[in-house]
This record gives sequence, structure tokens and C-alpha cells, in this order.
Amino acid sequence: MRDRLGTRERILYEASNLFARQGYHGTTTRQIAVAVGVRQPSLFHHFPSKRTIVQALLSSDLDEALPFAEALAGAEGPAAVRLHRYLRHDVAHLIGSPYNLSGIYTEEVMGDSEFAPWERMRSRLHWAVERIVRQGIASGEFVDTPPPLVREAIAGILVRTLTLYSGGRRGATTDLGDEIASFVLRALLADPETLAQIRRHAIETDVDAAMASRGAPQPSKDS
Repeated sequence: MRDRLGTRERILYEASNLFARQGYHGTTTRQIAVAVGVRQPSLFHHFPSKRTIVQALLSSDLDEALPFAEALAGAEGPAAVRLHRYLRHDVAHLIGSPYNLSGIYTEEVMGDSEFAPWERMRSRLHWAVERIVRQGIASGEFVDTPPPLVREAIAGILVRTLTLYSGGRRGATTDLGDEIASFVLRALLADPETLAQIRRHAIETDVDAAMASRGAPQPSKDS
């Protein structure tokens, strides 16, 4: 993994693994420099402090996850399809992250005032997910379950996912995102028999969105 990364990315990679093993406060910039194989002045050329390393790691996740979740929460269409899309997207992002994110989503980090802007971003992300759940309950797609409970359950599943698989660790199946999304939806749907249709709609929507972002012509729905 580290052989494929530039110096800045190697710093993030090695620091993330140290944070996961030793904690944020238990890790020094000297230890990070040694793990990367550079001198501390070289480390500080890329990151002036340990705090900025953590901020970059948080941004690598939240700058991707938050806009997508908020766009889905504000979009039209079935809430079940949007929640399935969010879960598949976020799982794919987490297991594809080159950095071990398990050491930064801790009270030690997120409870520190230095990282308050990222904690607010995480709160916005959770609220976007809860909005989708509330919309699904209001539309009758989901059973009447306390939305904060669903939000926290989803957050717990995603934290466990990043704990096990972020940072280039092996073991995640190629279908993990779909499996997690389907598991959550199966528990929420008022009519679980609609899951196959929802899943198909979510996948088709993602394919169309990917093609549109590349400027590729989209297939006719009548073809």
C-alpha cells in the first residue's frame, strides 16, 4: 500500500495506523516520521502539526460523504431508494479508503474542540440520514420506528465497517455495500417484498448518475 502513495499520502496512511493502535494523544509526530521514513522537518513541510493530519483524515471521509447524503436528503423520489443508495455509496467509500479511519472517530478526537468543525459536519451527516428515514416513515415506506434510533443503528454499522476494512485491509466482499443496504432496508420496509424492486431502482439510478457525470449518453428507458 505505502509503496503506491506519495509522501503526503504516506504520512496520512502511517499516521492513521498509529492513531488506530495508540490513540491520537498517544502518537507523536516523531513516531509518524519514523513510520514514514522521513525526518520531522519533512513531515512538517506537508503538515505543520499532528492536528492538521487528523483534520486531513477527517476531510478525506466527510468531504465525500456529507454532500452526497445531503443531496439525497433533499432529493425527490422514494426514501427507500435514496437510503439504499446512501448506504451502498458510503460503504464503498469506507472500504476503499487508503487510510485507517478507526482511530479518528473516537471521543478522544471528536470530543476535542480542535475538531469541532468536523464534528459539526458529522452531525449534519447524521441529520441528513435521519431526514431520509423520517421521509420514509411519512410516506409509509418505512415502519414507524424512532428515527434517531435508526440513525444511530446505521452509524454503528458504518463505524464497524470502517473499523474492519478502511485502510486497505482485506476481507470485505465486493457486495458488502449492497448487503448492508439491503439488511437495513429489510428491517425498515413496511413491505419487505418491495426490497428487490428498491434495490434494482437504486442501482439503476447510480448507474445513470455515473454516466451523466461522465457525459455519456444514457440508454433509453424504452430500449
